Amino acid sequence: MTTKSLTILGGLAIVLIGVALLLSQPDTSGQSKAGQYLFPGLMEKINEVSELSVKTQAETITIARTGESWIVKEKHDYPANMEKLREAVVGLGELKILEAKTKKPELYDKLGLEDVEAEGSFSTGLTLKDAAGAIMAEAIVGKQEPSKGSLGQDEVYVRKPGDPQTWLAIGKFSVEKVPSEWLDKDFLEVEPKRVRQVTIKHQDNTKLVLKKERPDDQDFTVVNLPKGKEVQSQFAVNNIVATVTSLGLEDVKPASEVSFDEKAVVTALFQTFDGLEGNVKLFRKDEKDYVKVSAVFNADLIWKPKPEEESQSEKPENEENAKASEIEKREAEKPKPPKIKPEGDVKTEIETINKKVADWVYVIPKFRADTILKKPEDLIKKS
Repeated sequence: MTTKSLTILGGLAIVLIGVALLLSQPDTSGQSKAGQYLFPGLMEKINEVSELSVKTQAETITIARTGESWIVKEKHDYPANMEKLREAVVGLGELKILEAKTKKPELYDKLGLEDVEAEGSFSTGLTLKDAAGAIMAEAIVGKQEPSKGSLGQDEVYVRKPGDPQTWLAIGKFSVEKVPSEWLDKDFLEVEPKRVRQVTIKHQDNTKLVLKKERPDDQDFTVVNLPKGKEVQSQFAVNNIVATVTSLGLEDVKPASEVSFDEKAVVTALFQTFDGLEGNVKLFRKDEKDYVKVSAVFNADLIWKPKPEEESQSEKPENEENAKASEIEKREAEKPKPPKIKPEGDVKTEIETINKKVADWVYVIPKFRADTILKKPEDLIKKS
């Protein structure tokens, strides 16, 4: 390396060190605020928040309160994920100042704190409003990383719009920048242990039937497995049931905006031991997997133990059956079968499901759709 090169590199190092010092050196005028809330008094009024807006260069996301619920305006007013809302709103209210940072606008980009509208900006703007539309808190959020000194908390650079002062703050704080990530994603959740049968019917009339005989059975069997064949993986069989009954969305659209071609639809019917019958329709179009869901009550599905099973379960332990105590102990250690829900509870559950899903078509992840689309031959052990 030449002397000239060393001189150039040395000069560059000095410049970089200078920038680092400017960023790292606290503004002593703000040192007295260390340990204080970034937004004093916000937590006392946190229940008055009625709107959160998240603004990036790409888009604005608005999560708003409607009565007792919260919705994502940019996603057709679909229900919001309350946990993520709490993490953002309460997280902002609980942010505490660690130290003051630069006031120089030319250094904001080093912290990710330039104005959201500035060219090439990666900052995020957050605004909390009350029911009257008055701003309760407003912040520009920049770079963030886990705190080295406080487990479970993050250190984040922030500043308030119109105020040149930047801050390094700490707290349990998280904010999503993609509209679909604010959605309440779990739109169908039925415990797989409650299920007695799943029947998947394909466009070519091929069927896959998975079944359990008793609620305390741990695994499902493939009823229509080709003669002389066995399954490759019991996990794969059980996973189909778990997927059909516990769906999560990637996106959502009003039912009026998506037309299903019934000739291209795959249906998955699942039935529980306590009378719930759910119907999932899957339609693959334009590299997206759309589903519609509905549920009804079917009293014929309710499982009733045989008389001898009831009498055995009620038989008291005495000296004659003492020898069986060890067996009973081992049985007691097995996973408990699902409790058969009362008819009234199941009907209420069905009403809740239908109310939630009636007006919507859901886009589900491809890996979930691929699981539902499996046929008997896909589960056979290869010879």
